[in-house]
Amino acid sequence: MAGVSRDAPRSIDAGIVAGGLILLVTVIGLSAALADDVGETLTRNTVRLSLAWYAAALCLMMRLRPGDWLAESRLGSLARWCWAWAVICFLVHLAVAFHYYHHWSHADAFDHTRRVSGSGEGIYASYLFTCLWLADAVWWWSRPKQYATRSAWIDRALHAFMLFIVFNGMVVFESGPIRWAGMLMFVALPVAWLLARGAASPRLT
Repeated sequence: MAGVSRDAPRSIDAGIVAGGLILLVTVIGLSAALADDVGETLTRNTVRLSLAWYAAALCLMMRLRPGDWLAESRLGSLARWCWAWAVICFLVHLAVAFHYYHHWSHADAFDHTRRVSGSGEGIYASYLFTCLWLADAVWWWSRPKQYATRSAWIDRALHAFMLFIVFNGMVVFESGPIRWAGMLMFVALPVAWLLARGAASPRLT
């Protein structure tokens, strides 16, 4: 059984690394090749890909039992990879947005946030969101035993904050397909949470 538990994540690793790379390269390639406005299309499509990974990771996390958080099982390894790909795609999204929209200028990003939301200081919430997400993903990969045994309140506080930012980014300040996708996501996640309550670790349920 020990051999199976160690070999299973390795097959997940190979498949999801290849699949994640293919998805990301495909999204970037098609956005660059087919779009009239490359910057806008790349920015929107990379964040959409990131949020798809994000939603998949959350749904998987809700079903993780205590031992799965070590990422030594198929489910645990898959959840960790989805979490990693979500943040990787989000970092690509940020790089694209800063390149095409803000010309790598914090001041320009601040002004844009002020025009959109009414408060330029909101950009710092976005920076905090990014730093916390990246730090959490790095923690899971670098210290899996510590990550697996940390207090549940850390997860709940982190995801509450992140979901608040995502809700504002997808539903409050967006329109069209992104808003509808956000509304669908925020209906699907509570359903997934209710379905997982009886079968999973109490970390996220």
